[in-house]
Amino acid sequence: MTRAPLLAVVVAFVLLGAGCSADRPAASPITSASGGASAAPDAASPGPGGGSPGVTETGPAAGNAKQVCTDAMAASGKGVTTFLAELGNMLNAAGKGDGKGEYEARQKAEAALATWSNAMKEQAAKATDGRLRTVLTEIGDEVGTMRADIDSVDSAKLDQLQQRLDTLCAG
Repeated sequence: MTRAPLLAVVVAFVLLGAGCSADRPAASPITSASGGASAAPDAASPGPGGGSPGVTETGPAAGNAKQVCTDAMAASGKGVTTFLAELGNMLNAAGKGDGKGEYEARQKAEAALATWSNAMKEQAAKATDGRLRTVLTEIGDEVGTMRADIDSVDSAKLDQLQQRLDTLCAG
């Protein structure tokens, strides 16, 4: 349920023939949410001094996580929908040789990414659970690096972040 927004972006880019991950190492072998509490060590360890590998995000977030997760997923869904629509408009305009239309759609797509990124960071600021705050901030940062360009999407990174968010929002 919560995987849909970020994975929609990944699927859209794969369907467009992006091949973005061809030059990146394969993502962690986690393929189903039913795998439950076992997280890949790189997904569970935020970095040096960031917690115990494999333990950090093994359960649902606490505090106001339910509301923050709901709001974050709604904002993410809106951001993805707008981004994909404008990306489609941009590609359509490019195919027709409409430079002005392509430029305008690109601007709107990039504005959608900025709005999506900011929304994730706003929800992170509201989160009382530190793990949830961290993941939402990382999603906001990652989306903030994306552009209206297929090559700017790191699908492996988005999937890793989404897996972590799924675990935290499971409760």
